[in-house]
Amino acid sequence: MTTIIAHITIKEGSEAQFESIMQDMVARTLTEETGVLRYEYFKGQTPNFYYCLLSFKDKWAFYDHQNSDHHEGHDFGAVIEHIHLEYVDPVSKANPLPKTVDAPLEPHHNESLQRAARLYPLTIADWWAARQ
Repeated sequence: MTTIIAHITIKEGSEAQFESIMQDMVARTLTEETGVLRYEYFKGQTPNFYYCLLSFKDKWAFYDHQNSDHHEGHDFGAVIEHIHLEYVDPVSKANPLPKTVDAPLEPHHNESLQRAARLYPLTIADWWAARQ
């Protein structure tokens, strides 16, 4: 499983366009993708700052999401100033989601998944191992 919190700063004056894109992204992700567990957007307290909580059955489902036609079909550069993806791991018995796991790249994975693995490497924090 892979869970991510995206920290998103959008360009000044792009709120309506960003939120419209995200409404389409959520609708299409939840109806067209089978590997998504959660996909939610939130406005932050800081102006022009948003969060996205994404959770997928595995990192390959996340990479499929990144490569999807609906993801590739939007001009995110027009509205997003900066984005930081933070991989997170659920707290045992305090969150129903499964653990975040960095599955190995295998020979059968196609070039688009290999490219996504290079662009969005999954990072497991060392200290998580002690907190099963």
